[in-house]
Amino acid sequence: MDPSTTDGRYGQRRLLRNDVFELVLERILTGEYQPGERLRDADLTTWLQVSRTPVREAISRLSAVGLVETSPNRYTEVSPLDDDEVADALEVLRLLWPQALRSVCASVRLETEVELTLLAARVERGDLEPAPGFHHAMATVSATVRNRVLAESLRAADLRVVRYLLLVPDARELLQRERVVSLIRALCEGGTDAEAILAGVLDDLDAVVAWRRSAAR
Repeated sequence: MDPSTTDGRYGQRRLLRNDVFELVLERILTGEYQPGERLRDADLTTWLQVSRTPVREAISRLSAVGLVETSPNRYTEVSPLDDDEVADALEVLRLLWPQALRSVCASVRLETEVELTLLAARVERGDLEPAPGFHHAMATVSATVRNRVLAESLRAADLRVVRYLLLVPDARELLQRERVVSLIRALCEGGTDAEAILAGVLDDLDAVVAWRRSAAR
């Protein structure tokens, strides 16, 4: 029997762990925690008003998706923006996203469709910037993938790419408002247009990454 159905406190603890992870993740993706910045347990527990346990669990999850680097009993710091690593993540997304999008678009649930519709409206009105809108759209779709291994693989690669899109100016410019709105609406409609639009974003981002890698040599 699922303990969350019989013990409300269990469900609250699980929610707390997710909340801590999402809050720290948001600061990393937006650059409030800069690449290379040290993350100290004491600072995080004070900010979040939680014990050390959910903070360490969040750090472990962030390390698993490549957004923080840790050395036991020494330090935890935000991972650098690595062009080579993002290039590898893009390759993974090229392989996995088409399969994920086909399975999701074939059976978009009503609540997901409503969420995406509202998200598209927010981006179109200017209530939400295109880059964060893209991030929320991809997270919403990833959450609906039923294959757990596929979902976890997508999440790890996607978060690396999303942070790059949010923090690197040349990459961020790829996410024009109209492009992001078109992608979100295509996801709502469950058509093949979403796959084509996303492939275009990945192609353009790949060109930015290639240029940055050649410039660094």
